[in-house]
Amino acid sequence: MRLIFPPAGRTWLLALLAPVSLAGPTPAPAIRLAAPQADSVPTDLRPLLVAPQSEIRLVALRYTQDRALLASNYIGYRPGGRGGRGGPPAPDTGAKPLDVSPARNARLARFDSAWAGALAAVDRNHLSPAGQAGLDSLRVAVTANRAAADYARQENGAVGRLTFVPPLVEMLERRIHLVDVNAEGAADTLNMLLTEIAETRRALDSTGTVVVSNGDAERIAATAEMLRGNLGEWFRFYNGYDPLFTWWMGLPYRHADAALKSFVAFARDTLAPKGDTHVNDRLVLYRPPPASPVPGGGKLADVPDLSEIITLPQDEMSEVVRLYVPRAGGRGNPNTSPAAVRDSAFYGHWLAALHTLDFDKLSRNAQVDYLYIRANAENELARVGHPLPANPPRLADKSGIPGAARGRDGLIRDLQDEFIPYTPEQLEVLAEREFAITQKEMLKASHEMGYGDNWKAAVEKVKTEHVPPGGQPGMVRDLIFQAIDYVRANNLVTVPEVASESMHMTMMSAQAQLSNPFFLGGSQIQVAYPTDSMDFEAREEAMRGNNLAFAHATAFHEMIPGHNLSFYVNARYRGYRANLGLDTPFYTEGWALYWELTLYDKGFDTTPEQRVGALFWRMHRCARIIFSLKFHMGEWSPQQAIDFLVDRVGHERDNATAEVRRSFQGGYSPLYQAGYLLGGLELRSLRHELVDSKQMTERAFHDEILRQGSMPIALLRLALTRQRLTRDMPVNWTFYGDLPDH
Repeated sequence: MRLIFPPAGRTWLLALLAPVSLAGPTPAPAIRLAAPQADSVPTDLRPLLVAPQSEIRLVALRYTQDRALLASNYIGYRPGGRGGRGGPPAPDTGAKPLDVSPARNARLARFDSAWAGALAAVDRNHLSPAGQAGLDSLRVAVTANRAAADYARQENGAVGRLTFVPPLVEMLERRIHLVDVNAEGAADTLNMLLTEIAETRRALDSTGTVVVSNGDAERIAATAEMLRGNLGEWFRFYNGYDPLFTWWMGLPYRHADAALKSFVAFARDTLAPKGDTHVNDRLVLYRPPPASPVPGGGKLADVPDLSEIITLPQDEMSEVVRLYVPRAGGRGNPNTSPAAVRDSAFYGHWLAALHTLDFDKLSRNAQVDYLYIRANAENELARVGHPLPANPPRLADKSGIPGAARGRDGLIRDLQDEFIPYTPEQLEVLAEREFAITQKEMLKASHEMGYGDNWKAAVEKVKTEHVPPGGQPGMVRDLIFQAIDYVRANNLVTVPEVASESMHMTMMSAQAQLSNPFFLGGSQIQVAYPTDSMDFEAREEAMRGNNLAFAHATAFHEMIPGHNLSFYVNARYRGYRANLGLDTPFYTEGWALYWELTLYDKGFDTTPEQRVGALFWRMHRCARIIFSLKFHMGEWSPQQAIDFLVDRVGHERDNATAEVRRSFQGGYSPLYQAGYLLGGLELRSLRHELVDSKQMTERAFHDEILRQGSMPIALLRLALTRQRLTRDMPVNWTFYGDLPDH
């Protein structure tokens, strides 16, 4: 179901997100400089400062994105973006499927009702004129969405009785909501589906006269085709992973798929040609059943604290940053388009242009933007005339893993871009120190398990503790919600109801697991586990590498409070500050890894087996720093990196090979693998500075990191701390103290 906005003003959201008209201060006299040899640079930045925007812009963004996310939790919602369900779209006939999910309608009705009440309580007299207009528009939009949902139910109730639809929709939505499948019961549902489809066809075709209009026939076809696509996705999720499902479902699925395909053809080839353009009221085609209970609903409020969002400070430097930032995608990433050629004149002009701004009168976010442009321009200015050596050497081997080396000079430049003042050799020292700390903890857990100093034996023991085939989705689901409950109970970070209610899952193919043998996550969690197409040894290694203890320490990394929550919040605070265009692993992966460190320290891992699993992954992150830096400096080959993961960490060899293949041929920037632990350590150091000193609560600290969005952690530190910022202050941050080169 798409969002319905009022006919007069469908661009209301765009208007809310756009800045108000700029009057701006009187421009300063232009600074006379020679024209730059590359990109045009403004001589005065003051007219580019963005005037205050509507205080409601982020409120409107939150409502729109939350509503779309909730809709994606049900069958029939097919826009692009996170969580769209279903197979290939129906042919573009102009017909849209019937609204087949009463559960979605009920959930959105509750959501819209809560938002209508919250918006009614906002005092518009405390808003600017732009904010008042934005509030009025959003109230109208919420009212329109409520009315549109009522209209959709009435419309479909007037043209509908397809008796095979309700049980099929209920079965498909159970998978989306991560409910365990009953394979025998599902097979029975599909078997009954055949009878229902046959009876529906007879009812539609028995009179020999026109019983539906052409338009209704197309909607029937589009609905059946949409359900067929969803059924295929449902089948592929379990088939090959769950042996009991595969045993029960082979024939029932094929028969149901064929019946739906035939029904689509019947609706288009038989019903539509003999129809007319008039709705015939003699036969009701589909009437949605009463709404079923909504899973997970009602635990927390659907509406955030609107006063907090409304009063957030605004960043006036967004247009200035947009003009300066050359690209996104991470420094050194081979998949990133090269920036425009820029010379010393370009960076010199930008440094001069910055001085047209009164630094002390900028907001704090804008001051951080200023410092980023200044520090980056200074770094780039120092590099002009000093190109990196071409084709840095890499050690060859017989692993067959490709990938270019970055070279030591390239790594140092990448570290400078992250404002990390350490050399690669110093970071190797850091990694070895963390290795020693982690191994000391590992020995404690190994002793508790009865293996003494033989910690590798403890690791091997936890590898044997995995769920049987078919049990991985349920295990991962339970671990995700265990972590959500934990961070909520300990008031560590805000987890909105809409976010926790919208956990989606897919299973990774055997081919995908060659490069990604463990979880992947973000908008949804991608679960790795053996399929029935794998050889015996591959199945064993996949099960051992995705055991209970390892999963306990990584499921939350991928979802909440890790990547999933980060993506959720970042998307809802676009415009809170300028987009620095920096897709940095030190923030993206550092945030998720930081939670591994934090939850371990807080005792989330309660058994020695769970601690062994968590410490295994921390050793893996230490190893990533070492083998990736050594590879890019031409000191190690991919095969040496594989051997290192096996010998030093305890990886299965196939899994170690997949990890190294992913690191060097997967399109990642050279510092990506090092960014996990280094970013996590940066955030932990920042937490010590701000939370342990009682300057911020844990929850406020974590919430603000998410609102700020992706940027080097050194800049994030400047945004969060209370220290006075000055235009010439250093940005680099020695977050780990002094480190030797060896």
